Amino acid sequence: MITKSRHRLFVLRASIGAVLWLTFLLTPRLRAQIGFVQPQPGGSPQMHRINADGSGDLSIFVPFATFDYPVFSRDGTQLAVTALDPALPNERSQNIFSISLTTGAISERTFYGDLVDQHTGTVIYNFPNYKAFSPDNSQLAVFTYLFTGTTDDIGTQTTTPSLEVHFTNTSAAPLQVHVDKGLNGTHHGGEGVDWSPAANVLVAPLEGTTSFLSGGGPGEVTTLNLIDPSAGAVIAGRFQQITFPHADGHVGLGNDDAYIWGEHDYAPKFSPNGRGVAFVRAFQNFFTLSKTTPDPYIESIHIVDVTTLVDTQVSSFAPGAYITTVDWSPDGTQLIFDIGQQATGPLGPLHNAIPETVEIDVVNVDGTGLHSLRGSGAARPAWSRTALPPPLAPDLGNISTRMSVGTADNVLIGGFIVTGDGDKNVIVRAIGPSLSDSGISGALSDPVLEVHDSSGAIIATNDSWKSTQQDEIIATTVPPTNDKEAAIVKRLTPGAYTAVVRGKNGGTGVGLVEAFALDGTARLANISTRGLVQTGDSVMIGGFIVLNAGMPTDVVVRAIGPSLSGVASALADPTLELHDGNGALIASNDNWKETQKSEIEGTGVPPTDDKESALVQTLNAGNYTAIVTGKNNTTGVALVEAYNLQ
Repeated sequence: MITKSRHRLFVLRASIGAVLWLTFLLTPRLRAQIGFVQPQPGGSPQMHRINADGSGDLSIFVPFATFDYPVFSRDGTQLAVTALDPALPNERSQNIFSISLTTGAISERTFYGDLVDQHTGTVIYNFPNYKAFSPDNSQLAVFTYLFTGTTDDIGTQTTTPSLEVHFTNTSAAPLQVHVDKGLNGTHHGGEGVDWSPAANVLVAPLEGTTSFLSGGGPGEVTTLNLIDPSAGAVIAGRFQQITFPHADGHVGLGNDDAYIWGEHDYAPKFSPNGRGVAFVRAFQNFFTLSKTTPDPYIESIHIVDVTTLVDTQVSSFAPGAYITTVDWSPDGTQLIFDIGQQATGPLGPLHNAIPETVEIDVVNVDGTGLHSLRGSGAARPAWSRTALPPPLAPDLGNISTRMSVGTADNVLIGGFIVTGDGDKNVIVRAIGPSLSDSGISGALSDPVLEVHDSSGAIIATNDSWKSTQQDEIIATTVPPTNDKEAAIVKRLTPGAYTAVVRGKNGGTGVGLVEAFALDGTARLANISTRGLVQTGDSVMIGGFIVLNAGMPTDVVVRAIGPSLSGVASALADPTLELHDGNGALIASNDNWKETQKSEIEGTGVPPTDDKESALVQTLNAGNYTAIVTGKNNTTGVALVEAYNLQ
């Protein structure tokens, strides 16, 4: 007997197929693109975008040290990824962030954090992997894993899948659609979710049961289900099973006739019109009496028709292959997926592949034309339903310079330029005492901060950050960690600005000046910082970020000393090094005419003194550091600059 709530979904399932079958045949071939995660040797992963034939490889800037499970919104304007929250560096829980592919703006879509029981030490961590935008982008369906364990033992945890719906444009609490009632496994739901493009319904895996010859029970299979995206939908029966995997088991008198096996369906993805669902089926041979370690999985890709429930196998693979993600081409004729060698642990096969073995393959929906599109660890393919917007122009952003702060001409002066069509909300910080926590000796004990406009007028000042704008600074999620440090939040129109850091009452020491852009309506560019270059921890260290680089960008970095006008103690002979985000040396220069003379002159901003240094480099998105020292350990006032040449 079908209950009223189940009947509603059953009718919905039938109507999807009846209305959209013709649409399935007429879906146009769109000029969409494929996004995927490409690991970098010894560094952070990168997001790439390619055409359907593998051509046109461009990077998409993702501003996180590590991230995973990318998915595009259906209109191609948003990219959602799972990453650690930079504002919560000491927590294990991850969150979902969306990145606008048209403006570069970043929004946090979930707000998970570690939950600690102070009496027992039990901690709940959240890892939201699979996710799906609603067709209108107003909601985000998320399957998160809740790992429950202790603070000092992450390896002995209970895993609980939880399906939630988060609202993307409001602060409303998420809807908890389902929590795995068994609390007893990592494969009983949680591995996949998608939102129908044709109706307000989700497809997701849930724990299922089946009848063994020796008696069945929960957890032997994972089924796919159409689910109403509402609170408590599963426990209220507002779901409809659409796949029917099998399991079997028998315990005989001899070792050879004892077995237990089950099939698990996961990674579902609706076809472009909602008529079909592609998914992965894993055959798992758990154990026999003579073999207590499970065998590697045998995986296959299937498509189920949501109206007729006809289940068609597209491709099958040799034992030991593992797939994490499947997606459709926009015209519904192909499937893209990642596949690699299944990883194993002490207890047998794991639910992931060995990263370096993973490749991205494409197959036609009728099972023909299987071929590799990308190798070398490329993973997590996501096929945009529409053409992605052009890559954003690369930028330089987020000034960060550390050096010795003196007095008079030797104070720390950081310059930055706001560009773009609108104002930019910016936080500027002057850091000193907390540098001691990083092992820096002689840190500035009490910094004072001024922000000047292009005319030299002071537009804001601060001594101790809690004395003014405390709430606004806390809201940025990057307040200073020491009460004596200074910070200013200011909305700035496009133009040139200068941040000046001094020591209170003439104090001196190593300080750090930073400027962070807090929104995506305009950009920071052309970083420059002037100050006293000494030795050891007190050399000049200037940091900048190449932002929004869908393509590499050309940058010139300069170290200026002798030509500084009116500065009596200018650094006589600066040397320059450029390092990447991992600290590796990219390039170095002493006297700019000795290397790259013609390239530097071609920038239009060559140094005016032969002893000054400069480098021209083509840089991908990421963090970079320019280090200025005096040749033969000399000291003096210098200027470090980075210009975007595009």
